[in-house]
Amino acid sequence: MNGRSWLRLSAAAFLLVATYPVAAQTGGRPAEPLTLEQAWVLATAHNKEIQMQRRQVALSTELMKDRQNERLPRVTTSGSYAYLGGLTAFEPYAGLQNPEAREVPPSPHAYRVGLAADWEVYTGGRIDNQIATQAINEVLETERLALTASEVRLRVATAYLDVQRNREYQALTANNVKESERRLKQIQSLFKNGVVLRSDLLRAELQLSRQQLLLTEIGNTITLTNQRLNLLLGTREDQANQLAPVTLPTAVLDNPYADYFGQAQSKAPELRVAGLQTRLSELRLENTQVSKRPQVGLFTGYAYTYPNRLVFPNVSQIYGVGEIGVRVSYNITARWLDRHAEKAAEIGIERQRIGQEKALDDKRQEVKTAYVRYQETLERIRIAEQSIGQATENYRIVNRTYFNQLALLTDLLDADNQLLQARFDLVTAQTLAATHYYQLQKAIGLL
Repeated sequence: MNGRSWLRLSAAAFLLVATYPVAAQTGGRPAEPLTLEQAWVLATAHNKEIQMQRRQVALSTELMKDRQNERLPRVTTSGSYAYLGGLTAFEPYAGLQNPEAREVPPSPHAYRVGLAADWEVYTGGRIDNQIATQAINEVLETERLALTASEVRLRVATAYLDVQRNREYQALTANNVKESERRLKQIQSLFKNGVVLRSDLLRAELQLSRQQLLLTEIGNTITLTNQRLNLLLGTREDQANQLAPVTLPTAVLDNPYADYFGQAQSKAPELRVAGLQTRLSELRLENTQVSKRPQVGLFTGYAYTYPNRLVFPNVSQIYGVGEIGVRVSYNITARWLDRHAEKAAEIGIERQRIGQEKALDDKRQEVKTAYVRYQETLERIRIAEQSIGQATENYRIVNRTYFNQLALLTDLLDADNQLLQARFDLVTAQTLAATHYYQLQKAIGLL
């Protein structure tokens, strides 16, 4: 996701945060149903995983600035105080015999205050390598932020669709319970008139109990799925969401698989992350060459000292002296001692390049799976729609023949179950089609 997209998304998040989250946190309801696009905006603003990764990007930015400061000179100030004892001198070749006490220095108090500066002029590329490494890390964390946001949006879409799917189940089951109650009353009337057996009455009551239990289970599933959605959005876990209907995709994919995979190669953040990790491995190899180059630095300083110890005996006076110079060093043994670190860095590059190829294979499989499964669910929708028509007609026929005493109750209950299952299958297929569609959009880097 580019900078402009993030800017637009942030602006939308600000507007939405001013309305929906306030109602959610205070226990109120939003005036309008929550759309899937609004849910994505809420998740972008409040989801904890995204917030953590956003902080990681900010951390990388600050570390980048810190590495750039390594190019600047270091200025330090220092001060010291000491209490000195008297000087005891020994004559040459006399050992510790006949020591002579002298009052040097003339004062037992010693002071020093100074200012020093140190500047690394040439470090063999170490500072440049650190800056380049941190710059790649900053871009890497930004890509991981885009990847995290994409993954969260897919999970939000899945949870959102699950809530809607179970609410559709709930509505279908509630209607089915009403139909079972109506049918039970008819059977009770027939039983009182001695037209049907008690076994038919018991079967009808059992059917109604099972459907009522199913209705309870679906309600519990909605509660759990709604909690999962709220946690993803960063709102209260018990917030009752009023969801807007989702326009379920039903169009056949126009482009071939190769086109979608080509989009994934250019836009999928996972592949960019793998490429950046390879570049980091290359920078680690370059860093092993730093110790084989000379290090050059400049230094300067000025200090006031008391007493004057540059002469003997010491003089009771404050003196100031400064210095400026150049420092050059070269690690002679680095060429031999660092060969294992260099070999390890080369192996790291090879490993990361293989990982980059694996990431490409994983992306190829992810795109192909979503592509094929989406087309498969479109066929499931078509078959489910046909099954509903067939199951509806079958239920109508069996229902009529049963109450004309031409069919068994078990046949009627089976027809009822088949009709409900056919309706469930259509809702499931439509939800799966939307889920696979968003999985494909995520796989090619467009979610």
